[in-house]
Amino acid sequence: MLTKQDKNILSELQDNGRMSIVELAKATHMSESTCLRRTKSLEESGVIKGYSAILDAEEAGFGVTAFIQVSIDQNSEAAFDKFKTTVRDHPLILECYSLSGPYDHLMKVVARTNKELSHFVLKSLRSFPEVREAQTLFVLDLVKHTSALPVDLAD
Repeated sequence: MLTKQDKNILSELQDNGRMSIVELAKATHMSESTCLRRTKSLEESGVIKGYSAILDAEEAGFGVTAFIQVSIDQNSEAAFDKFKTTVRDHPLILECYSLSGPYDHLMKVVARTNKELSHFVLKSLRSFPEVREAQTLFVLDLVKHTSALPVDLAD
């Protein structure tokens, strides 16, 4: 259960993960020692998984984003495990989710060019023996992107 103090800390850190404890304490109206203790507790409990820079994919040279729906042969649990291991190791795959419904997985993939994405789909993805079917959906425009959770709604 998150306290009001926890929610305030999380909200501030989601806006600015580089904020110092001094700045964070001031923004959340806490003493520095309380703020540091609560932040450490959130890190140790796994609520805060880490800190990172958020990059603009296009500015970083990755102008193509696509979502790929994948069905895999379900003849064994080993096929699922092998697919997941391969996905985790591929640098162009940013996210992958196991799903219910007609497809088994949904992946978010970036590439520098359409040619690179095509090579990934035709050469890499389709070479996985576990993949039965894949459907690629190209992103035309980014409407909203955030990794910030609505911690104010958490109870």
